[in-house]
Amino acid sequence: MARAGLSSFSLHLPDALGDPWFELDDGHKSVSGSFRGAPTLELLDFPGEVAAHGINCVDLCIQHIPNIEPGYLAELRAAFESADVELYQLLIDIGEVGSPDPDERSAGIALTKRWTEIASELGSTGVRYVPGDSAPTPATINQSAEAFRELYDFSVQCGVEPATENYKFFNNEADDLLRVLDLSERDYGLVADFGNAKGPQKYDTLAKLMPRATAIHQWVAIDEDGVINDEDSKRCLNMARENGFDGPVMLLGGQPYQQYRDSREMWDAVDELRGEVKAVFGDAFAG
Repeated sequence: MARAGLSSFSLHLPDALGDPWFELDDGHKSVSGSFRGAPTLELLDFPGEVAAHGINCVDLCIQHIPNIEPGYLAELRAAFESADVELYQLLIDIGEVGSPDPDERSAGIALTKRWTEIASELGSTGVRYVPGDSAPTPATINQSAEAFRELYDFSVQCGVEPATENYKFFNNEADDLLRVLDLSERDYGLVADFGNAKGPQKYDTLAKLMPRATAIHQWVAIDEDGVINDEDSKRCLNMARENGFDGPVMLLGGQPYQQYRDSREMWDAVDELRGEVKAVFGDAFAG
């Protein structure tokens, strides 16, 4: 059954968390960075907050973790477990594993592995990573497949399920993304992001991804008055339903992002996005 979820990037949540932007240092052992704003919601309170609004599945962006010391990670894991909220995926948004430069590619693989270890410490069900912003060519597609094979095996050893997404330049085209997965010869999860599928090929891209999608990042398009393009929303969701989709639907927001966020209160928007999914999936949606 499809079910509703949230990301730490959803709607007003980055603002509430203080929009931290922390990164591992060169030794992959600590974090550096700072909050971009004053947090009104501590990350340790995040699981309880979403559970109080009927959500029991979340994604967490790596940059929203302000501390990777073992004691903090154990405390954060306990917060998810206590709230009965699944940390579905840790979203690893850095690392050029598809780079044509062998040193950059090796560094990207090492960085992805370190965050995968952190995901395991947090008790995350899975991780999501992408080749990066390099250009897909026959050579880099083959190199990315090799990297994905290595990263898949490492993830499984860590007890987390690996996935990728139509995100960043390398994975813009569905054919390139799927080619990497097929060449990796591994059973990857696949996130279909409605917002990242853009332009005249949007529906063609989603049509290719949906048969293999294990999660969705839901975005709606709005006009200048803030009204949802219902035709577009239902068309995307119907593609998922018609392909038997039964995973998490992460309620991300609307595009233009700032306009949607500024025109809605957090939980009103969550209810609105849930309603869009419910209208298509009906009783097959645990929203």
